[in-house]
Amino acid sequence: MGINIVMKKKIVALVGRPNVGKSTLFNRLSVGKKAIVHDRPGVTRDRKYSDAKIGPMEFTVVDTPGLEESEEGKLEHRMMQQTMISIAEADLVCLVVDNQTGITPADKFFAEFIRKYAKNHIVIANKSEKRFNHDQEYYKLGFGDPVPISAEHGQGLADLYDAIAEKIDTEEGEVISDPIRGDCLQIVIAGRPNSGKSTFVNAIIGEDRMLTGPEAGITRESVEISWEYKGNRIKLIDTAGLRKRSNVTHSLEKLSTGDAIGSIKFANTVILMLDATIALEQQDLTIANYVIDQGRSLVIAVNKWDLIRKKKEYKEEFEYKLGTHLPQVKGIPVVYLSAIDSTTTEGVLDKCIDIYKLWNKKISTSKLNDWLGFVLDRHPLPLHKKLGRRVRIKYITQIKSRPPTFKLFASDPDSITDAYKRYLANSLRDDFEMPGVPMRFYFEKSDNPYAKKK
Repeated sequence: MGINIVMKKKIVALVGRPNVGKSTLFNRLSVGKKAIVHDRPGVTRDRKYSDAKIGPMEFTVVDTPGLEESEEGKLEHRMMQQTMISIAEADLVCLVVDNQTGITPADKFFAEFIRKYAKNHIVIANKSEKRFNHDQEYYKLGFGDPVPISAEHGQGLADLYDAIAEKIDTEEGEVISDPIRGDCLQIVIAGRPNSGKSTFVNAIIGEDRMLTGPEAGITRESVEISWEYKGNRIKLIDTAGLRKRSNVTHSLEKLSTGDAIGSIKFANTVILMLDATIALEQQDLTIANYVIDQGRSLVIAVNKWDLIRKKKEYKEEFEYKLGTHLPQVKGIPVVYLSAIDSTTTEGVLDKCIDIYKLWNKKISTSKLNDWLGFVLDRHPLPLHKKLGRRVRIKYITQIKSRPPTFKLFASDPDSITDAYKRYLANSLRDDFEMPGVPMRFYFEKSDNPYAKKK
Protein backbone atom coordinates (compact mmCIF):
# COMPACT_ATOMS: atom_id res chain seq x y z
CA MET A 1 0.00 0.00 0.00
CA GLY A 2 1.40 3.42 -1.01
CA ILE A 3 1.90 6.20 1.49
CA ASN A 4 0.69 9.70 0.60
CA ILE A 5 2.81 12.46 2.08
CA VAL A 6 0.94 15.75 2.37
CA MET A 7 3.37 18.65 2.33
CA LYS A 8 2.38 21.65 4.41
CA LYS A 9 2.08 24.74 2.25
CA LYS A 10 4.44 27.59 2.95
CA ILE A 11 2.91 30.64 4.62
CA VAL A 12 3.41 34.07 3.04
CA ALA A 13 2.28 37.02 5.20
CA LEU A 14 1.44 40.43 3.75
CA VAL A 15 2.21 43.17 6.28
CA GLY A 16 2.57 46.94 6.21
CA ARG A 17 0.97 50.16 7.30
CA PRO A 18 -2.72 50.74 6.53
CA ASN A 19 -4.01 51.40 3.00
CA VAL A 20 -0.94 50.29 1.04
CA GLY A 21 -2.93 47.63 -0.84
CA LYS A 22 -2.38 44.48 1.21
CA SER A 23 -5.97 43.28 0.82
CA THR A 24 -5.95 44.02 -2.91
CA LEU A 25 -2.82 41.89 -3.27
CA PHE A 26 -4.38 39.20 -1.05
CA ASN A 27 -7.37 39.07 -3.41
CA ARG A 28 -5.10 38.98 -6.47
CA LEU A 29 -3.17 35.95 -5.13
CA SER A 30 -6.06 34.19 -3.43
CA VAL A 31 -7.87 31.23 -5.01
CA GLY A 32 -10.48 31.16 -2.24
CA LYS A 33 -11.92 33.75 0.11
CA LYS A 34 -11.53 37.42 -0.72
CA ALA A 35 -10.84 40.37 1.57
CA ILE A 36 -12.91 43.53 1.69
CA VAL A 37 -11.08 46.36 -0.05
CA HIS A 38 -11.83 50.00 0.76
CA ASP A 39 -10.02 53.34 0.58
CA ARG A 40 -10.55 53.82 4.31
CA PRO A 41 -7.52 52.62 6.33
CA GLY A 42 -7.95 49.84 8.88
CA VAL A 43 -10.72 47.84 7.18
CA THR A 44 -8.88 44.56 7.88
CA ARG A 45 -8.97 43.89 11.65
CA ASP A 46 -8.18 40.18 11.85
CA ARG A 47 -5.67 38.13 9.94
CA LYS A 48 -7.20 36.19 7.03
CA TYR A 49 -5.84 33.00 5.44
CA SER A 50 -6.41 31.72 1.93
CA ASP A 51 -4.94 29.24 -0.53
CA ALA A 52 -2.93 31.24 -3.05
CA LYS A 53 -1.26 30.68 -6.38
CA ILE A 54 1.07 32.44 -8.79
CA GLY A 55 1.48 30.37 -11.94
CA PRO A 56 2.10 26.80 -10.69
CA MET A 57 3.44 27.85 -7.27
CA GLU A 58 0.95 27.26 -4.44
CA PHE A 59 1.17 28.59 -0.89
CA THR A 60 -0.95 30.04 1.92
CA VAL A 61 -1.31 33.82 1.94
CA VAL A 62 -2.17 35.80 5.07
CA ASP A 63 -3.74 39.26 5.01
CA THR A 64 -2.93 41.17 8.20
CA PRO A 65 -4.23 44.35 9.84
CA GLY A 66 -2.24 47.47 9.08
CA LEU A 67 0.83 47.83 11.29
CA GLU A 68 0.35 50.76 13.64
CA GLU A 69 2.09 51.96 16.78
CA SER A 70 -0.54 52.14 19.49
CA GLU A 71 -1.23 52.06 23.22
CA GLU A 72 -1.91 48.73 24.92
CA GLY A 73 -5.62 47.91 25.22
CA LYS A 74 -6.69 49.90 22.18
CA LEU A 75 -8.12 48.30 19.03
CA GLU A 76 -5.00 49.20 17.07
CA HIS A 77 -2.84 47.43 19.64
CA ARG A 78 -4.90 44.22 19.31
CA MET A 79 -4.61 44.53 15.50
CA MET A 80 -0.84 44.87 15.90
CA GLN A 81 -0.78 41.67 17.97
CA GLN A 82 -2.59 39.83 15.15
CA THR A 83 0.10 41.00 12.74
CA MET A 84 2.90 39.95 15.13
CA ILE A 85 1.47 36.41 15.24
CA SER A 86 1.49 36.31 11.42
CA ILE A 87 5.11 37.47 11.30
CA ALA A 88 6.18 34.80 13.77
CA GLU A 89 4.51 31.91 11.93
CA ALA A 90 5.25 32.93 8.34
CA ASP A 91 7.87 31.32 6.11
CA LEU A 92 8.11 34.63 4.25
CA VAL A 93 7.04 38.13 5.31
CA CYS A 94 6.25 40.61 2.53
CA LEU A 95 6.45 44.24 3.62
CA VAL A 96 4.00 46.04 1.33
CA VAL A 97 4.66 49.76 0.76
CA ASP A 98 2.98 52.41 -1.37
CA ASN A 99 5.19 53.27 -4.35
CA GLN A 100 3.27 56.50 -4.97
CA THR A 101 4.04 57.97 -1.55
CA GLY A 102 7.47 56.35 -1.19
CA ILE A 103 9.08 55.09 2.01
CA THR A 104 7.69 56.70 5.15
CA PRO A 105 9.11 56.72 8.70
CA ALA A 106 6.44 54.16 9.61
CA ASP A 107 7.69 51.84 6.83
CA LYS A 108 11.22 52.11 8.22
CA PHE A 109 10.04 51.37 11.76
CA PHE A 110 8.18 48.25 10.70
CA ALA A 111 10.99 47.10 8.40
CA GLU A 112 13.26 47.08 11.45
CA PHE A 113 10.60 45.19 13.40
CA ILE A 114 10.22 42.55 10.63
CA ARG A 115 13.99 42.08 10.28
CA LYS A 116 14.14 41.34 14.00
CA TYR A 117 11.41 38.69 14.08
CA ALA A 118 11.24 37.19 10.54
CA LYS A 119 13.85 34.93 8.96
CA ASN A 120 12.75 35.64 5.36
CA HIS A 121 11.47 38.94 4.07
CA ILE A 122 11.03 40.97 0.89
CA VAL A 123 9.65 44.46 0.17
CA ILE A 124 6.84 44.89 -2.37
CA ALA A 125 6.37 48.34 -3.94
CA ASN A 126 2.65 48.33 -4.70
CA LYS A 127 0.78 50.87 -6.88
CA SER A 128 3.60 50.89 -9.46
CA GLU A 129 1.27 50.78 -12.48
CA LYS A 130 2.34 54.18 -13.81
CA ARG A 131 6.04 54.17 -13.02
CA PHE A 132 8.32 52.62 -10.44
CA ASN A 133 9.86 55.25 -8.19
CA HIS A 134 13.55 54.28 -7.96
CA ASP A 135 13.92 55.72 -4.47
CA GLN A 136 17.19 54.79 -2.76
CA GLU A 137 15.21 54.57 0.51
CA TYR A 138 13.93 51.16 -0.68
CA TYR A 139 17.45 49.76 -0.43
CA LYS A 140 18.08 51.32 2.99
CA LEU A 141 15.33 49.11 4.45
CA GLY A 142 17.75 46.18 4.27
CA PHE A 143 15.30 43.98 2.34
CA GLY A 144 17.22 43.78 -0.94
CA ASP A 145 15.70 44.85 -4.23
CA PRO A 146 12.07 46.02 -4.11
CA VAL A 147 9.52 44.14 -6.21
CA PRO A 148 7.42 46.71 -8.12
CA ILE A 149 3.85 45.53 -8.76
CA SER A 150 0.32 46.78 -9.24
CA ALA A 151 -1.99 44.50 -7.24
CA GLU A 152 -5.02 46.27 -8.68
CA HIS A 153 -4.00 45.74 -12.31
CA GLY A 154 -2.09 42.47 -11.91
CA GLN A 155 1.22 43.90 -13.13
CA GLY A 156 4.62 42.59 -12.00
CA LEU A 157 3.39 39.17 -10.85
CA ALA A 158 6.18 37.37 -12.72
CA ASP A 159 8.78 39.34 -10.74
CA LEU A 160 6.85 38.68 -7.53
CA TYR A 161 6.88 34.96 -8.41
CA ASP A 162 10.68 35.07 -8.70
CA ALA A 163 11.08 36.91 -5.40
CA ILE A 164 8.79 34.55 -3.45
CA ALA A 165 10.15 31.36 -5.06
CA GLU A 166 13.72 32.38 -4.26
CA LYS A 167 12.85 32.67 -0.57
CA ILE A 168 10.50 29.74 0.07
CA ASP A 169 11.47 27.08 -2.49
CA THR A 170 14.23 25.75 -0.24
CA GLU A 171 12.84 22.58 1.33
CA GLU A 172 14.86 19.46 0.53
CA GLY A 173 13.07 17.34 -2.03
CA GLU A 174 10.47 20.01 -2.78
CA VAL A 175 10.37 21.01 -6.41
CA ILE A 176 8.12 23.71 -7.80
CA SER A 177 7.30 23.34 -11.48
CA ASP A 178 8.38 26.77 -12.61
CA PRO A 179 7.58 28.18 -16.06
CA ILE A 180 9.69 31.23 -15.37
CA ARG A 181 12.80 29.82 -13.71
CA GLY A 182 12.62 26.13 -14.54
CA ASP A 183 14.08 24.06 -17.35
CA CYS A 184 10.86 24.23 -19.39
CA LEU A 185 11.01 26.99 -22.00
CA GLN A 186 7.62 28.70 -22.00
CA ILE A 187 6.95 30.46 -25.30
CA VAL A 188 3.93 32.69 -25.82
CA ILE A 189 2.78 33.56 -29.33
CA ALA A 190 1.21 37.02 -29.39
CA GLY A 191 0.08 39.40 -32.07
CA ARG A 192 -2.88 41.02 -33.73
CA PRO A 193 -5.85 38.92 -34.88
CA ASN A 194 -5.39 36.89 -38.07
CA SER A 195 -1.60 37.25 -38.19
CA GLY A 196 -1.22 33.46 -38.41
CA LYS A 197 -0.47 32.46 -34.81
CA SER A 198 -2.55 29.26 -34.77
CA THR A 199 -1.39 28.27 -38.28
CA PHE A 200 2.19 28.61 -37.03
CA VAL A 201 1.50 26.32 -34.04
CA ASN A 202 -0.05 23.67 -36.32
CA ALA A 203 2.96 23.84 -38.64
CA ILE A 204 5.38 23.45 -35.73
CA ILE A 205 3.74 20.42 -34.09
CA GLY A 206 2.72 18.83 -37.39
CA GLU A 207 -1.00 18.48 -36.73
CA ASP A 208 -4.18 20.57 -36.84
CA ARG A 209 -4.23 21.10 -33.11
CA MET A 210 -5.56 24.68 -33.39
CA LEU A 211 -8.73 25.78 -35.15
CA THR A 212 -7.75 28.14 -37.97
CA GLY A 213 -9.57 30.11 -40.65
CA PRO A 214 -9.84 33.49 -42.39
CA GLU A 215 -12.08 34.91 -39.66
CA ALA A 216 -10.21 37.08 -37.16
CA GLY A 217 -10.44 36.17 -33.49
CA ILE A 218 -11.04 32.40 -33.72
CA THR A 219 -8.77 31.72 -30.72
CA ARG A 220 -10.71 32.88 -27.66
CA GLU A 221 -8.38 31.79 -24.87
CA SER A 222 -4.72 30.94 -24.36
CA VAL A 223 -4.07 27.29 -25.31
CA GLU A 224 -1.00 25.45 -23.97
CA ILE A 225 0.82 22.70 -25.90
CA SER A 226 3.79 20.86 -24.34
CA TRP A 227 6.33 18.89 -26.36
CA GLU A 228 10.07 18.47 -26.88
CA TYR A 229 12.16 20.18 -29.55
CA LYS A 230 15.84 19.33 -30.10
CA GLY A 231 16.16 18.07 -26.54
CA ASN A 232 14.47 21.13 -25.04
CA ARG A 233 11.21 20.86 -23.09
CA ILE A 234 8.91 23.50 -24.50
CA LYS A 235 5.47 24.76 -23.59
CA LEU A 236 3.93 26.71 -26.48
CA ILE A 237 1.01 29.03 -25.72
CA ASP A 238 -1.22 30.36 -28.48
CA THR A 239 -3.11 33.48 -27.41
CA ALA A 240 -6.09 35.46 -28.59
CA GLY A 241 -5.29 38.33 -30.94
CA LEU A 242 -4.47 41.61 -29.21
CA ARG A 243 -6.40 44.55 -30.64
CA LYS A 244 -6.34 48.22 -29.78
CA ARG A 245 -8.23 48.81 -26.54
CA SER A 246 -10.72 51.13 -28.30
CA ASN A 247 -11.61 48.28 -30.68
CA VAL A 248 -12.27 45.76 -27.92
CA THR A 249 -15.96 46.05 -27.09
CA HIS A 250 -17.38 42.53 -26.80
CA SER A 251 -17.17 41.21 -23.23
CA LEU A 252 -15.76 37.81 -24.29
CA GLU A 253 -13.00 39.48 -26.29
CA LYS A 254 -12.12 41.67 -23.30
CA LEU A 255 -11.59 38.50 -21.27
CA SER A 256 -9.53 36.94 -24.08
CA THR A 257 -7.30 40.00 -24.32
CA GLY A 258 -6.70 39.92 -20.57
CA ASP A 259 -5.79 36.23 -20.83
CA ALA A 260 -3.23 37.00 -23.55
CA ILE A 261 -1.63 39.77 -21.49
CA GLY A 262 -1.48 37.45 -18.47
CA SER A 263 0.26 34.80 -20.58
CA ILE A 264 2.93 37.28 -21.66
CA LYS A 265 3.74 38.07 -18.02
CA PHE A 266 4.51 34.40 -17.35
CA ALA A 267 6.48 33.75 -20.53
CA ASN A 268 10.19 33.16 -20.89
CA THR A 269 10.10 34.23 -24.51
CA VAL A 270 7.41 35.88 -26.62
CA ILE A 271 7.05 35.37 -30.36
CA LEU A 272 5.42 38.49 -31.81
CA MET A 273 3.67 37.22 -34.94
CA LEU A 274 3.24 39.85 -37.65
CA ASP A 275 1.39 39.83 -40.95
CA ALA A 276 4.04 40.81 -43.54
CA THR A 277 1.48 42.70 -45.62
CA ILE A 278 0.68 45.10 -42.73
CA ALA A 279 3.69 44.65 -40.46
CA LEU A 280 5.00 46.88 -37.70
CA GLU A 281 2.07 49.21 -37.26
CA GLN A 282 1.45 51.03 -33.99
CA GLN A 283 -0.36 48.10 -32.37
CA ASP A 284 2.59 45.78 -33.14
CA LEU A 285 4.97 48.27 -31.53
CA THR A 286 2.67 48.56 -28.49
CA ILE A 287 2.78 44.79 -27.98
CA ALA A 288 6.57 44.71 -28.47
CA ASN A 289 7.06 47.51 -25.95
CA TYR A 290 4.82 45.71 -23.45
CA VAL A 291 6.88 42.51 -23.79
CA ILE A 292 10.12 44.47 -23.28
CA ASP A 293 8.69 46.38 -20.29
CA GLN A 294 7.79 43.02 -18.68
CA GLY A 295 11.43 41.94 -19.12
CA ARG A 296 10.63 39.00 -21.42
CA SER A 297 12.86 38.06 -24.35
CA LEU A 298 11.32 38.77 -27.74
CA VAL A 299 11.50 37.15 -31.17
CA ILE A 300 9.69 38.78 -34.10
CA ALA A 301 8.21 36.43 -36.71
CA VAL A 302 7.15 38.11 -39.97
CA ASN A 303 4.56 35.71 -41.36
CA LYS A 304 3.07 35.44 -44.90
CA TRP A 305 6.53 36.07 -46.35
CA ASP A 306 5.46 34.33 -49.56
CA LEU A 307 3.22 37.33 -50.35
CA ILE A 308 6.13 39.79 -50.46
CA ARG A 309 7.79 40.37 -53.82
CA LYS A 310 10.66 42.81 -53.15
CA LYS A 311 12.11 40.90 -50.21
CA LYS A 312 15.50 42.65 -49.95
CA GLU A 313 13.99 46.16 -49.90
CA TYR A 314 11.33 45.00 -47.43
CA LYS A 315 13.94 43.65 -44.98
CA GLU A 316 16.01 46.84 -45.13
CA GLU A 317 12.97 49.04 -44.43
CA PHE A 318 11.65 46.72 -41.70
CA GLU A 319 14.94 46.57 -39.80
CA TYR A 320 15.33 50.36 -40.08
CA LYS A 321 11.84 50.84 -38.57
CA LEU A 322 12.64 48.34 -35.82
CA GLY A 323 15.80 50.21 -34.82
CA THR A 324 13.99 53.55 -34.90
CA HIS A 325 10.88 52.59 -32.95
CA LEU A 326 12.43 50.13 -30.44
CA PRO A 327 15.81 51.77 -29.70
CA GLN A 328 15.85 50.51 -26.10
CA VAL A 329 16.66 46.95 -27.26
CA LYS A 330 19.11 46.59 -30.13
CA GLY A 331 19.34 43.38 -32.13
CA ILE A 332 15.89 41.85 -31.60
CA PRO A 333 15.95 38.62 -33.67
CA VAL A 334 13.67 38.66 -36.73
CA VAL A 335 12.61 35.59 -38.73
CA TYR A 336 10.74 35.82 -42.04
CA LEU A 337 8.49 32.83 -42.67
CA SER A 338 5.39 31.37 -44.30
CA ALA A 339 3.59 29.33 -41.66
CA ILE A 340 1.04 28.03 -44.15
CA ASP A 341 3.69 25.92 -45.95
CA SER A 342 5.97 25.33 -42.91
CA THR A 343 8.83 27.34 -44.46
CA THR A 344 11.43 28.34 -41.82
CA THR A 345 9.03 27.74 -38.92
CA GLU A 346 11.69 25.81 -37.00
CA GLY A 347 14.03 28.78 -37.39
CA VAL A 348 11.73 30.75 -35.09
CA LEU A 349 12.12 28.14 -32.32
CA ASP A 350 15.90 28.11 -32.80
CA LYS A 351 15.96 31.87 -32.23
CA CYS A 352 13.76 31.45 -29.13
CA ILE A 353 16.21 28.96 -27.63
CA ASP A 354 19.19 31.20 -28.44
CA ILE A 355 17.71 34.31 -26.84
CA TYR A 356 16.42 32.30 -23.87
CA LYS A 357 20.01 31.31 -23.07
CA LEU A 358 21.13 34.95 -23.29
CA TRP A 359 18.18 36.00 -21.10
CA ASN A 360 19.57 33.67 -18.40
CA LYS A 361 23.16 34.92 -18.74
CA LYS A 362 25.14 35.88 -15.62
CA ILE A 363 28.25 38.07 -15.92
CA SER A 364 30.89 38.13 -13.19
CA THR A 365 31.36 41.34 -11.22
CA SER A 366 35.07 41.55 -12.11
CA LYS A 367 34.32 41.40 -15.86
CA LEU A 368 31.57 43.98 -15.50
CA ASN A 369 33.82 46.45 -13.73
CA ASP A 370 36.62 45.96 -16.27
CA TRP A 371 34.01 46.69 -18.93
CA LEU A 372 32.71 49.74 -17.02
CA GLY A 373 36.16 51.31 -16.91
CA PHE A 374 36.52 50.77 -20.66
CA VAL A 375 33.14 52.30 -21.66
CA LEU A 376 33.60 55.30 -19.34
CA ASP A 377 36.97 56.01 -20.97
CA ARG A 378 35.48 55.53 -24.44
CA HIS A 379 32.59 57.90 -23.81
CA PRO A 380 32.99 59.92 -20.55
CA LEU A 381 29.95 61.27 -18.75
CA PRO A 382 29.26 64.95 -19.51
CA LEU A 383 30.29 67.64 -17.05
CA HIS A 384 27.73 68.37 -14.34
CA LYS A 385 26.96 72.09 -14.70
CA LYS A 386 26.11 72.70 -11.03
CA LEU A 387 28.93 70.60 -9.57
CA GLY A 388 31.50 71.73 -12.14
CA ARG A 389 32.83 68.17 -12.52
CA ARG A 390 31.89 64.87 -14.08
CA VAL A 391 29.54 62.45 -12.36
CA ARG A 392 31.38 59.26 -11.44
CA ILE A 393 30.01 55.75 -11.87
CA LYS A 394 32.14 53.77 -9.47
CA TYR A 395 30.88 50.19 -9.51
CA ILE A 396 28.53 47.78 -11.28
CA THR A 397 27.21 44.34 -10.34
CA GLN A 398 24.58 42.01 -11.79
CA ILE A 399 21.88 41.40 -9.19
CA LYS A 400 19.77 38.91 -11.18
CA SER A 401 19.12 37.37 -14.56
CA ARG A 402 15.81 36.73 -16.36
CA PRO A 403 16.10 39.51 -17.50
CA PRO A 404 19.72 40.54 -16.83
CA THR A 405 19.49 43.23 -14.15
CA PHE A 406 22.36 45.45 -13.03
CA LYS A 407 22.94 47.86 -10.18
CA LEU A 408 25.34 50.77 -10.66
CA PHE A 409 26.67 53.03 -7.92
CA ALA A 410 27.25 56.66 -8.90
CA SER A 411 28.12 59.94 -7.18
CA ASP A 412 24.93 61.61 -8.51
CA PRO A 413 22.58 59.10 -10.21
CA ASP A 414 19.82 61.65 -10.87
CA SER A 415 22.02 63.64 -13.25
CA ILE A 416 22.78 60.68 -15.54
CA THR A 417 20.74 61.25 -18.71
CA ASP A 418 18.50 58.66 -20.37
CA ALA A 419 20.70 58.89 -23.47
CA TYR A 420 23.77 57.88 -21.46
CA LYS A 421 21.85 55.04 -19.81
CA ARG A 422 20.92 53.75 -23.31
CA TYR A 423 24.58 54.03 -24.29
CA LEU A 424 25.58 51.84 -21.32
CA ALA A 425 22.86 49.25 -22.05
CA ASN A 426 23.64 49.03 -25.76
CA SER A 427 27.40 48.88 -25.11
CA LEU A 428 26.91 46.05 -22.63
CA ARG A 429 24.75 44.16 -25.16
CA ASP A 430 27.39 44.58 -27.87
CA ASP A 431 30.46 43.86 -25.75
CA PHE A 432 29.02 40.77 -24.04
CA GLU A 433 27.23 39.54 -27.19
CA MET A 434 23.68 39.73 -25.87
CA PRO A 435 21.70 41.14 -28.82
CA GLY A 436 17.96 41.59 -28.44
CA VAL A 437 17.86 40.94 -24.67
CA PRO A 438 15.94 43.41 -22.47
CA MET A 439 18.02 44.68 -19.55
CA ARG A 440 17.29 46.58 -16.39
CA PHE A 441 19.62 49.12 -14.84
CA TYR A 442 19.20 50.51 -11.32
CA PHE A 443 21.35 53.44 -10.22
CA GLU A 444 22.12 54.04 -6.56
CA LYS A 445 24.00 56.89 -4.93
CA SER A 446 27.37 55.75 -3.61
CA ASP A 447 28.39 56.83 -0.12
CA ASN A 448 30.83 59.69 0.29
CA PRO A 449 33.68 58.31 2.47
CA TYR A 450 34.54 61.85 3.66
CA ALA A 451 31.01 62.91 4.63
CA LYS A 452 31.18 61.46 8.18
CA LYS A 453 34.67 62.87 8.79
CA LYS A 454 33.47 66.35 7.92
